[in-house]
Amino acid sequence: MDVFDYLSNMPDEFMVAVNYNTVDGVVIKQNGLAVNIDPPALEIRFGSNTRLNPGTIDVTSDCLVFIETGDIVTLICTVEENSEKNILRLKVHNLIQQVEKREYFRSPARRLAVTGSWKNKPAGSNNTFKVKSLNISSGGMLLIMDQPVRKKDRLVFEIRLPEPITKSIKGDATVLRVERQGSAKFLVAVMFDNTEEICDDIMKFCFAEQRRLLREKVFTKDML
Repeated sequence: MDVFDYLSNMPDEFMVAVNYNTVDGVVIKQNGLAVNIDPPALEIRFGSNTRLNPGTIDVTSDCLVFIETGDIVTLICTVEENSEKNILRLKVHNLIQQVEKREYFRSPARRLAVTGSWKNKPAGSNNTFKVKSLNISSGGMLLIMDQPVRKKDRLVFEIRLPEPITKSIKGDATVLRVERQGSAKFLVAVMFDNTEEICDDIMKFCFAEQRRLLREKVFTKDML
């Protein structure tokens, strides 16, 4: 696949996951908004809470940009010297299309209605509990819960996707990480176990939510 042709057929703006290297050899992974300037030139704009330090970026190493549109496309890029505090300027020199899903877009998920239950209910636990979903991808979710859980616990989630999807899906999940938030709240990261069964519906939601945010200028306003 030709880099110029691929980027020419992409939207003016689209969400990506980015891996770049620092001069200390650390790999930084962040999500951002890609702006299709003039193929093969690309700008990655990060949120207002992200502050790049261009002097610490290793411009001799390739930067990887992951795009999920069903398959995963990895853009292999060179970092330009004139990158700014929250804008990474890149030149794409190659791309790889991957059928296997190893990276996932993550979308804000506060509009989702999510109910959790135990795959195997521990003694003394409520079988069904409410959760607040912070973000979601085809691979998993980040949640706020008042139900205490532990790493490797097995859970089941019923997720009601809003318009334009308007559908309820069920996903089995395994707890990957738990962080206490105050006295009775927990920040919980889970990985879906039945990814293939629910992947398409979640991807449709993520892209619909991206388009909604771009239309309402919520995402881009925060980026600038």
